[in-house]
Amino acid sequence: MTSLKSAQTALAAGSWDAARAAFRAVAEESGDPLAYEGWAQASWWRDDGEECVQARETAYRRHRILDDPLGAARAATALSWDTLLFGYGAPVARGWWGRAATLLATLDEAAEHGWHAVREAELAIAIDHDPGVARAAGERASAIANRLGLADLAIVGEALQGLAMTGAGDVAAGTVLLDSSVAAATSGDVPDPMWMGKICCWLIAACTLNNDVSRAADWCRRVETICVQRGLTPLFNVCRSQHASVQVACGSWHDAERELTAVLERLSTSRRVSRLEAVAQLGELRRRQGRFDEAEALFAQAEFHPLSIIGQARMQLARGDATNAWTAIRGLLHRLPAHGRMARAEVLPSAAVIATAAGEAEAAGAYVAELRQIAEFTGSRSLTAAASAAGALLVGPAEAVPMLTEAVQAFDAEGLRFDEAHTRLALAEALAATGDRSASRRHLSHALQVLSELSAGDDLARARRLVRALDLPGASPLTAREREVLTLVARGMSNAEIAAALVLSEHTVHRHVANILTKLGQTSRTGAATHGLHTGLI
Repeated sequence: MTSLKSAQTALAAGSWDAARAAFRAVAEESGDPLAYEGWAQASWWRDDGEECVQARETAYRRHRILDDPLGAARAATALSWDTLLFGYGAPVARGWWGRAATLLATLDEAAEHGWHAVREAELAIAIDHDPGVARAAGERASAIANRLGLADLAIVGEALQGLAMTGAGDVAAGTVLLDSSVAAATSGDVPDPMWMGKICCWLIAACTLNNDVSRAADWCRRVETICVQRGLTPLFNVCRSQHASVQVACGSWHDAERELTAVLERLSTSRRVSRLEAVAQLGELRRRQGRFDEAEALFAQAEFHPLSIIGQARMQLARGDATNAWTAIRGLLHRLPAHGRMARAEVLPSAAVIATAAGEAEAAGAYVAELRQIAEFTGSRSLTAAASAAGALLVGPAEAVPMLTEAVQAFDAEGLRFDEAHTRLALAEALAATGDRSASRRHLSHALQVLSELSAGDDLARARRLVRALDLPGASPLTAREREVLTLVARGMSNAEIAAALVLSEHTVHRHVANILTKLGQTSRTGAATHGLHTGLI
């Protein structure tokens, strides 16, 4: 006969289906609220949000009937996160957290008080983007854990403090706490696989927030291995989404697209908030590729996600609607607390661009100044580069050149390939405006190498306009081969057509390019197409 103990054993072993069936059998036979709690947790691992919440609510009611306020508070605390996680909304989540707080207020201190503080920290980060509240709640959780001798709760509390400190811009100190928490969690000090996985995901999220892409990639691989070995599918999906964001930053767009589409296929029927994260990330990738219709459809699915709001505003700007873009980006920044430095830093570069385009020079200057302050506070080289690039919007071309040059060098050193190419294109435009056409052409060539490889549609359109403005087939320090390919780019030829030309022999290349340009009425611009570009342009 199935017992509560055998069901708990199955859950501890990661046998989610067996655990679910066992807990359900016990729950339906005895009405034991602990069986309903176990049933809810097994359903959590099976990604069945509706069943998870229903079982957890039944556990709450059963605890109340049995006059067990501590058990009811435990169920309500879990519901405060599960309802948010599975898409029931922030008001419902806050309601359950508040109900748990009321129940706990009259009880002697217990582990449930500590876990309630943990959920407060999570909600503060996920809903309010408020690292100050999150850090205080994490400290409270750790203090309770230390008084009661609860090692796992202490580690979870410290990890949340580290995540909150990173979000506030105290990256070095936050990283120390996260590193030590992950080391403890992955070595067995946090036996619950859910909390072990969460701690690892928080570390990766902190790395991503700080643009520490190399470290984030290393941890993604480590956590993926753990997830596969232990069958932690929900955490694996979160990790893959985080890994994809790293790949987008590094310029591995094909890999990122593969990861995100795979995650969305696995979560096609899921109500998890992590699905919206993947949707928003894929939308941003599509926007950068210039595939605006697809991006818009994806952003609509995750309309309240900050990345979707930023992406929609950038597309509105690209379509000439600076007014509505400004309204959207200003509203987003208004909702983010001032001490949530890293969340604001993610928005400020776009806000500066949009404010400038909307004629809001004072606001643009304030955004750039805030971004510089955050960069100085955190010591982040990538944020310093972003501040320099944003600041270049506020000055003339001659003053912008050294600022953009500094930003290009920093982005390149950090391995942020798209940011480097995007900024290099702006540098080429600034140099052209100063009359330094030779330097402008060189930077344009380098930018086109990456932008063509990534199929970065919006920036490629800008690059083509600059190619035409510079009249590249004329006298220039570029090789004939570079001029040839840049001419093709200027004429709007597809990447596939250009690539097809580049893999042919010298004679055939010349003839192939000539045929293409003849159709365009550009036979006088064919030139000698010999060997591959020194930078591998396409």
